[in-house]
Amino acid sequence: MGFSSYEARVYLALLHGGRLKGYDAAKRSGVPRSMVYQALERLVDRGAAYKVKEGEGTFYGAVPQEELLARLEAETQERFSRARESLARLTPERPPEAIWRVKGVARTLAEARALVEGARKALTLSLWQNQLDTLLEALKAARARGVALRLVLFGNRADPSLGRVYYHHFVDPRVVEERLRAKLFVVVRDHEEVVVGNLTEAEAWAVRTRDPALVLVAEEYVRHDVVLAEMTLAYGVDKLTDLWTAREDLRRMVTGEEVHEPG
Repeated sequence: MGFSSYEARVYLALLHGGRLKGYDAAKRSGVPRSMVYQALERLVDRGAAYKVKEGEGTFYGAVPQEELLARLEAETQERFSRARESLARLTPERPPEAIWRVKGVARTLAEARALVEGARKALTLSLWQNQLDTLLEALKAARARGVALRLVLFGNRADPSLGRVYYHHFVDPRVVEERLRAKLFVVVRDHEEVVVGNLTEAEAWAVRTRDPALVLVAEEYVRHDVVLAEMTLAYGVDKLTDLWTAREDLRRMVTGEEVHEPG
């Protein structure tokens, strides 16, 4: 709540002890008498305590915690609103070709979630099961506000509320992960902005951009997988597997041998 150590101890002493004089507040809180009045006045200034003069004595009392927390929450929201307005005026819009790079699980998920939550018309996605599970509530909310979803899933389960899901079964996801050395995900918002990233136990990173060429490439990547998923349903996974395993050029491409082979 932004209290100093002394202020927090004095506030708790008032909360449990009722109205107290400065001397009693010092005894109950363990704050030195030389510092307790400064802490008490700071609490009064911040609206966490009140001061009452009765006769020749001055008493201090704690504002109830529910009231204090509600007040601090309102003040914090007001500060954030003012900061948001100020930054909106000061911060120039990123040029479309700018590429925003982040690392770490929290930052990577935050970028993906930001696009899902900001979508107005459409989301084009390629996700692995754990990524879908993490973004599920945001995706359900997007569907509820009328956003169209096109989702390719490297996994085996999806919430029915998400609508049609295209399962990536035409090549074993383990083969894909080995080829990419990553669990690559794609989130495209409204055909305007894309986040491409990786989320594994070993590494997490993402790039975000509104560059039209990169947005187009990302959407084409997902569309390609949608068509292959439908072909797999129509003709069977065995036929597709026989095709790419029987031809060396396709096998080297699908497995990543052409990129990762020694030498």
